[in-house]
Amino acid sequence: MGRHDFEVDLQAVVTAAKGIADAAKLFKDKDVSDLIPGKGDVGDDSLWSALDEFQDRWERGTKNMVEDVQEAGGRLGKMAMNYLEYEQEAAKPLAELTGEFGALALPGVEGP
Repeated sequence: MGRHDFEVDLQAVVTAAKGIADAAKLFKDKDVSDLIPGKGDVGDDSLWSALDEFQDRWERGTKNMVEDVQEAGGRLGKMAMNYLEYEQEAAKPLAELTGEFGALALPGVEGP
């Protein structure tokens, strides 16, 4: 029968969530208009019209991507917190058992 135990690298999950938040912040701090030449730089009205339309679509796509990435980062952070709480709760009964076993006196075995 297969094993059903699992392990989560909490530090890796927290690092990923932080990296996602940092990347999303970079995108939010930049504007697509900063990357595209202005109307005066292009010199052709039809080319400017195409660039302007592209800029609008790029801006919407970037905004949607950042929102999705922020959602993923938030969920990773929540997942890390859930696992941390789980580990803390799971450790309580084990700590109680350790205390009970430590108090047992075994015949022929001297205590510390």
